[in-house]
Amino acid sequence: MNKRKPPSTDLFPSSLLYESQQILGEQFSKLPHKIQTGYTLVFCNHSGLIRHNTHNRRADSFPMDNNEVNRYFTERKNFRAVNDNGYFLRPKYSRHGAIEESYVLSRTKVEGGARYEPTKWIIKTVFAFEGRSNLGVTGSKNGYILDPEVKSFIDAWFESDLKVNRELINYKGESANEIAKYFGGAIYRSLSKVTKRININVQIKINIESLLLHKEQLNYTQIMLSQSNTETISKGSTQWKEIVAKLEHTGGKGGAAGGQEKDLQALGGVKVKNNHSKSLKSLAMKGFKSISINERLVEITKLLATAREQGSNTIPIFYEEAKTGRYTAKNATLQGFHKSVRYAALKGCYEYDLNAAHQNILIQLLEREGVDFPELEVVRDYVKNKQKIRIELAKSLDAPIEIIKEIIQALTYGAQLTRNKKQSIYEICEGDEKLLERVIKNPWLEQLAKTFLIAHKHLVGTKKILKNAVGIKSESLSKKAEAMAHILQGCERQVLDALIKHSKPKDIALLVHDCIVYYTPKNTSDLSRIVFEETGFNLSFSEELY
Repeated sequence: MNKRKPPSTDLFPSSLLYESQQILGEQFSKLPHKIQTGYTLVFCNHSGLIRHNTHNRRADSFPMDNNEVNRYFTERKNFRAVNDNGYFLRPKYSRHGAIEESYVLSRTKVEGGARYEPTKWIIKTVFAFEGRSNLGVTGSKNGYILDPEVKSFIDAWFESDLKVNRELINYKGESANEIAKYFGGAIYRSLSKVTKRININVQIKINIESLLLHKEQLNYTQIMLSQSNTETISKGSTQWKEIVAKLEHTGGKGGAAGGQEKDLQALGGVKVKNNHSKSLKSLAMKGFKSISINERLVEITKLLATAREQGSNTIPIFYEEAKTGRYTAKNATLQGFHKSVRYAALKGCYEYDLNAAHQNILIQLLEREGVDFPELEVVRDYVKNKQKIRIELAKSLDAPIEIIKEIIQALTYGAQLTRNKKQSIYEICEGDEKLLERVIKNPWLEQLAKTFLIAHKHLVGTKKILKNAVGIKSESLSKKAEAMAHILQGCERQVLDALIKHSKPKDIALLVHDCIVYYTPKNTSDLSRIVFEETGFNLSFSEELY
């Protein structure tokens, strides 16, 4: 296995492939195996829409770029022929003659080939922009929806308990554990040169009972939204308070409201109360929105179906490197899910978060270069008094702490304080023009933004090629934010690698960019010491129990 090219980490449930063969019949079953598994991957990964796979131009559609289509179907022309244009199948032959129930796909008429009409199982809704870089939209992905009948049987599959063999495999039939042996664990590095011995376990334990409880809370909230005939219930409103009070007494198997308080066994072996849980606090933090409730339900459904396929309370998570080196979980599993779902899935685990990670790293990088300037004091002040400053900003801007953190992070990379709808600050403010105006005119944020522009000149300047801390080079960093992200996220990755190197692979539950989640508690001073000895960065950690 080690002598061939890296195995595919695109996993699909074998029972969904079987179900597709049964429901879609001969037209599906006669397709070449790679086309069948390609459709199964699309059905599994895109049947429910979450933040990760919702098209930015149509909320009812999922995006697929050419790379994803090529991975799933070998070649996008094959996908277009089968799905949209029509195709030919001829029997596949060996030296002994025709191979039973095996066919070769052709996009044009061939001798002995039979013509088939396009399947139309996946319907294109959005055409990608091309050649419009002056408008800033080049690279937008095509958008798709599933045929309603296909969507219906897939939804039924997610809730089913088919009496067939179940396992998660790639198109070659390799399991997650077999694939992980090639990579040395869950992390697949294609850009940096870090040894594969620095790795983590691919199988992650999840708390099924806690997820089911959170699902009940979400279903109840969804019912309340529907009964009120509204898409949003604002935080602090009378109805919001009533719903929160009900959810605080959710009793698991006892029902969505009014059940008895119940202890849940945590993943790390510590019993925790479900009342006032982190998942509930996260859910209620910004009020209740129908779309985010639905997304969370999709995420939980995917987790539960994956665990069901494995026949255990585990799910596999593979990580790939983003262009800066950041570890990105395949299909955003847990890492990119809503926090309330992550907290429920990993209830009883411990998150160790770098305190003001990028701001602290930035200061230390400048110090290594012998650079100092008066404006840098605002960053030093933030590193020392992070929580106090966040709370003060939240009050003065009348915005949640989460939004304050996102704004500061964006400014760290060099984002502009502008009303421009294409800029990250507008997106973070979720189109709230009054909040945007308060953010733009805030003196502290104005000073912070100026500081990072000066820092950019010292760390990037006129460099055309940047090589970050994990050895990844980038030659196309036209925007200040991209250049700073390349530098800072490379250092962040270096810190994570140091912790992974000194941890037991099976003790790590999840990697989330600038934090690491363990099943068991750690000494934060020990984590800081490890990072300093390995990287030279003097950083501190906060501990959070899920």
